[in-house]
Amino acid sequence: MMISDYIAIDLETTGIRLSKDKIIEVGLLKVKDSHIIDTFSCVINPDMQVDDKILELTKISENELRNAKRIYEVINHIVDFCEDYVLLGHNTIFDYSFVKKEANRVGLEFEKRGIDTYKLCKKVLPENVRKNLTDACSYFGIERKNSHRAFSDAFYTHVLFQEIIKNFKTLEISSESMKVKIKKFVPIRKRTKEDLQKLLNCHRIGCKVNIDLLSESEAKRMMDKIKSGSMYFT
Repeated sequence: MMISDYIAIDLETTGIRLSKDKIIEVGLLKVKDSHIIDTFSCVINPDMQVDDKILELTKISENELRNAKRIYEVINHIVDFCEDYVLLGHNTIFDYSFVKKEANRVGLEFEKRGIDTYKLCKKVLPENVRKNLTDACSYFGIERKNSHRAFSDAFYTHVLFQEIIKNFKTLEISSESMKVKIKKFVPIRKRTKEDLQKLLNCHRIGCKVNIDLLSESEAKRMMDKIKSGSMYFT
């Protein structure tokens, strides 16, 4: 089956834990008839301290993060951009999980099927070739640039997929259902919101986080960090 319409997706995040980590960059390419027809890319302020290793890996600066929009400000656009297209990624389930979690937080449906170039590479590349995006691209003579930036990685995932299609014409490619278990979102309780606001006022902290969109557990973690003096605010 020939799949020529899809959304190539890649995210940069603060880590790999879906329950605690956050998106810091989104890269999307809308592909129709195998051609890019639209793109979307932005840095996201995660409202948490980002490990220096992540900043070094992505080359995203703390200043960029501080001045960026929050995910709740762009998640509607991300969901709308994807329309009814399947998602294409290199380990697609990872990126899908983080977007689905954020969509779920604001009451948006985000049910997608996916195509995973990592799984395709495991089928078609020699055993001695590593299946990460850089090595997979290199196998096909694709020089990957600006690695570990969301838009660039989404673009090269698209290019890799096109090379796989071109070089393995008999390979059967179909989208698959992606099952993700998202922890139920429990909104911040009134009492917790009041206690958090008191802490912010007491410590004279100017917080740009939309408190109403926090979960109960996130609010409590924030309160603990304020008390310990380790909270990341802008």
